[in-house]
Amino acid sequence: MNIDKICEQLTIDEKIRLLGGAGDWHTYDCNGKIPSIMMTDGPHGIRKLEQEKIGDIETSKPATCFPTASAIACSWNPAIVKKMGEAIAKEAKKEQISIVLGCGINIKRSPLCGRNFEYFSEDPYLTGKLATGYIEGVQSLGIGTSLKHYAVNSQETRRMTSNSQIDERTLREIYLSAFEEVVKKAKPTSVMASYNRINGEFGARNKYLLTDVLRKEWKYQGGVVSDWGAANDIVSCMKNGLTLEMPDPKGFHTDVLKEAYKDGRITGQELDNWTKNVLQNFVSLHKNIEENYEVDMEEQNQVARKLENESAVLLKNNSVLPIGKEKKVIIIGELARQMRFQGGGSSHIQPTKMTNAIEAIREKGYQVTYIQGYQNEKEEFGEKQLQDTIEKLKQEYRKKDCVILYFIGLTESYEGEGYDRKNLKIPQNQEELLAEIAETVGKDHIAAISFGGAPMDFSFEKNVGAILHMYLGGQAVGESVADLISGEVNPSGKLAETIPFSEKDTPAWRYFAPPNDDVEYRESIFVGYRYYETFHVPVKYPFGYGLSYTSFSYSELNVPEVYSGGKKQIRFKIKNIGKVSGAEIAQLYICPIESDVIRSHIELKGFQKIYLHPGEEKEVILELDERSFSVYDVEKKAFSMLSGKYQICIGASVHDLQLKANMEVVGNSYFRNERELFPDYFREQPHGMEISAEQFYQLLGGEPKHDKEKKRGEYTVYDSYQDVVNVSMFGKFVRGVVHIGLKIILRGKSERDPAFKMVKMGVEEGNLEGLIATSGGIATPKLIDMLVYNANKKYLQAFKRLLKK
Repeated sequence: MNIDKICEQLTIDEKIRLLGGAGDWHTYDCNGKIPSIMMTDGPHGIRKLEQEKIGDIETSKPATCFPTASAIACSWNPAIVKKMGEAIAKEAKKEQISIVLGCGINIKRSPLCGRNFEYFSEDPYLTGKLATGYIEGVQSLGIGTSLKHYAVNSQETRRMTSNSQIDERTLREIYLSAFEEVVKKAKPTSVMASYNRINGEFGARNKYLLTDVLRKEWKYQGGVVSDWGAANDIVSCMKNGLTLEMPDPKGFHTDVLKEAYKDGRITGQELDNWTKNVLQNFVSLHKNIEENYEVDMEEQNQVARKLENESAVLLKNNSVLPIGKEKKVIIIGELARQMRFQGGGSSHIQPTKMTNAIEAIREKGYQVTYIQGYQNEKEEFGEKQLQDTIEKLKQEYRKKDCVILYFIGLTESYEGEGYDRKNLKIPQNQEELLAEIAETVGKDHIAAISFGGAPMDFSFEKNVGAILHMYLGGQAVGESVADLISGEVNPSGKLAETIPFSEKDTPAWRYFAPPNDDVEYRESIFVGYRYYETFHVPVKYPFGYGLSYTSFSYSELNVPEVYSGGKKQIRFKIKNIGKVSGAEIAQLYICPIESDVIRSHIELKGFQKIYLHPGEEKEVILELDERSFSVYDVEKKAFSMLSGKYQICIGASVHDLQLKANMEVVGNSYFRNERELFPDYFREQPHGMEISAEQFYQLLGGEPKHDKEKKRGEYTVYDSYQDVVNVSMFGKFVRGVVHIGLKIILRGKSERDPAFKMVKMGVEEGNLEGLIATSGGIATPKLIDMLVYNANKKYLQAFKRLLKK
């Protein structure tokens, strides 16, 4: 494709129109002069909709549903994440799709984020390595990607208007670090700008993120696409680094850009540059589409199965698993029949195949009895239903030859895109039934098979002898359960996030998802295990934890005594000292011994998954470099390797450090003593971080502008629908009409359905300008202007706008 020649052939209007999508999923074809490409949601499968229809996120064409990011992250294996990317790319080619919108790499600031199932980890190092594998896998077949959501988009509450207020060190070390790794190493086709504001500026028009960091510092050459409806003030967006607005702007932003071009705010050179960017990074992907591309869908299902087999985490096992074929298996819980295998929202896939765990375990040759017990979408059940379940169990259970598999976890309504959780609780009926079963037959022959996209309350552990945690394992999760409980596959997954006892133990719980738009990241760098380990907070299951049907030993650590730069190898040995083959995930952590800088006491800096037969031993070699020992120096505006004594730790989890050695690092000094300046960050913090506003604002570099409660006369098109419609009679009338419209659009769906919740919250919490693009033309520019005028008591302007075409 000759980009310069094509650009010369396009009219001004065509160039401007090219900067926005055509419909929900395509680029504009400039009146047939250039190809139109299609993009679809990922990230764990292809969601190609049969038709474009507002509120419809579930009537997509069948596609392989692979394990979600929260599941596959527990493999700690970039190579198999790359295989997943390759498999997804095959189906994209089959469906004539040029870009898969994924993967998502937002850091798990809190386990309560409703969209955590789409993200890899609480740790940026692990996230970056896994995401690099995903992007490389998809792009190896010529299919484009969109790395998302850039940036600091770690909650769903008010996600389209919220303002992430974050200090520069935390931004660079925690929330941008994985993006930097993937951009530099995998070179994703595009980066998706997030809905939220970052330190006051929306992601899609944030010059610091899009131009200063992404383009200038990281030398990124790809495209930047807005999240759907995230392009607010389109002229600023384009000037500050956006490439493509999605979806179709419905003429609104096109007209705005035309006016800006006419009055000189946009130059011809700028317009040509933007046009060439779209042609180069989006339209040119059309050349990789192949007609009649064939994919073996059964082979794809087996890929999904293998991925989940490597990712499931054995959390507890008192010799309950694996189960011998001579044992009778009693399966209890509707989650065994109606399995939870994916999250709700824009990533929802219609699977090509679904074998539930009951069928899969029977296919292994086990004698299986199924008792439903609870119902997935009911929180409680009556005393009679409980007693009937226990009576059925008593009839079937024989202590010596039975194992009970109890299926438990978060049901569909508990988590999804567009809304956050309030706590870590699981459905009450599941816990009550399990407690009654344990009381009746004892816990020693009960194994819990658990599901969920994020950490949950595992206090039910006291009532079982084993826990096999599947996360959301994709369409082959039932087959994977059978492979793992039978011992045909040895569990080798390890947690990519910490599972706390309670949401009130988490570092950000005081500041996560507030009722207003001010989201203060007061906990700073202390996310996940960085908080728990630094402040000695007990957890249910630590980061990096996972059991196996075998055991491993570590030995012969070799560490240089002094380090001053360059790449240095860390060597040690691992041996399988058990009786079956298995895989161990060796983890390398660095621990600053003393520091007056706000810094975690331990950080992951290397890992490797090693497969070993019984008695086999291998040497593992991991590398450290300057970045391993660096913090972001906010004075120098660069990463700086800090001098001092460090402990190099090798282990099976952040809590299980089996080998340790000291290393002296010769580097730089930090420019200030933060122990004196910010004492809150150095005192004990046992129940979440509690940081004074004064110290946080000093760390931030000054008190931010707060989103105070607005008065009539202060509303703009960047405020949320729910904030604007409630203050005027016209707004309340519109709210009533919209409410009826949503019921019609979503008829047949329960209010507990994730699709219902996502669409409802998308409307209520969506900013007004964004709704013009995402409402399918229902929210017209005229309607939005009239809502704002009425909210601000500008009734004459509202009337004039009504009369204007």
